[in-house]
Amino acid sequence: MNWLAHVTLSPPNCEMQLGNLLADLLKGRKWPEMSSDFGAGIKLHYRIDHYTDSHELWKRSCRRLSERGYLRGVVIDVVYDHFLTKHWRNFATQSMRDFLDNFYLETEQYTEGLPDDARSFVKSVVESDRLGRYGDPLSVHRAMERIDERLSDRIRRRETTSQYIPLLADAYDGIEEDFLEFFPLLMEHVS
Repeated sequence: MNWLAHVTLSPPNCEMQLGNLLADLLKGRKWPEMSSDFGAGIKLHYRIDHYTDSHELWKRSCRRLSERGYLRGVVIDVVYDHFLTKHWRNFATQSMRDFLDNFYLETEQYTEGLPDDARSFVKSVVESDRLGRYGDPLSVHRAMERIDERLSDRIRRRETTSQYIPLLADAYDGIEEDFLEFFPLLMEHVS
């Protein structure tokens, strides 16, 4: 799952949502001011990832792109956020705009004590409304380009997430079916 799903699957607690959002960026790093709720959000992130990465529906989505590929899972995570945006009303009672506006507003209270890189990341996500843009296919492509920019040269020589964009057009409907079957199971697992 990608960022929108991680924030959405968290309990309505901004520190847990931030921990869930920032877990990969922080890579297990702790700091003196880290709250237990933030730590619980990090643990939830890894629980979501473990369930997702081991689930047959998510694996089937990956295979719809290609039988092999190091970055297929990253692409599927981003595309699943696109489908979460597209089908938001199936999974939430609050509008996505209200949900994100509340989350963005609350982050202001909790980012001050974060490490610099985490604080900068959250500020960038909020200012660009990055979580709210997954509904637009062009934004999905841009997200993949941003991922490609962060890849090591070694991985970039092997593959990029952007190379999967043409494959997504052919696999789109099947991946959407996988997502619609998978996400309720993930929600149940998390709850």
